[in-house]
Amino acid sequence: MRTCALIPAFNEVPYIAEVVKGAQQHVETVVVIDDGSGDGTGQVARAAGATCLRSPTNCGKASALRVGIEFARAGNFTHVLTLDGDGQHLPEDIPGMLRVAEETGADLVIGARSFDRASMPRSRYYSNTIGSRMASSLVGREIRDSQSGFRLFRLDKLQGTKLRSRFYELEMEVLIKMARSGCVIAHAPVQTVYHDGHARSKMKPVRDTVRVCLWSLAFRFLGA
Repeated sequence: MRTCALIPAFNEVPYIAEVVKGAQQHVETVVVIDDGSGDGTGQVARAAGATCLRSPTNCGKASALRVGIEFARAGNFTHVLTLDGDGQHLPEDIPGMLRVAEETGADLVIGARSFDRASMPRSRYYSNTIGSRMASSLVGREIRDSQSGFRLFRLDKLQGTKLRSRFYELEMEVLIKMARSGCVIAHAPVQTVYHDGHARSKMKPVRDTVRVCLWSLAFRFLGA
């Protein structure tokens, strides 16, 4: 396995260096895609040791990840690991995901959070549980955490697959298209960091969950 970590980031100066340094301990290359940040995120990431790709404007998480995926393909990496730049995904969980991929031969490993109603904000709990149930129904197998952006996947399994997403629907697009092509999907337990009772994610639970669900139907039934 030659693994490249891809970290899309928009204005993440407080967290990005720690995420980069943590990920560097477990993968061959760390790439930060600076999605139009105005706070120096790219410079901090580069100083921490990451390769930095920059978009002059904020184009969205999925657009940033598509740029990173093309970089990884050009570098002949076999696997891509995606994680967020805001510190809610812990780099120390990466070895567990790599281990699951090696032991199971899975083409896609989803970093699955435990949905504890007592410890999660209500909006996050319901958006994640509803999304995961819908994903399981659409792909015909259990998906424990459909909205997790903490993932490891084989690049060759996306060869010839056109990714259209611009925002948070990318996780579902990759999941649905890999499942439809017969890929093996596995899960690895991961932690989620909350700050003052809230995840640091910029995702809007209601608005973005509705958008993800609508696009998921298009990916599954319309071949989008």
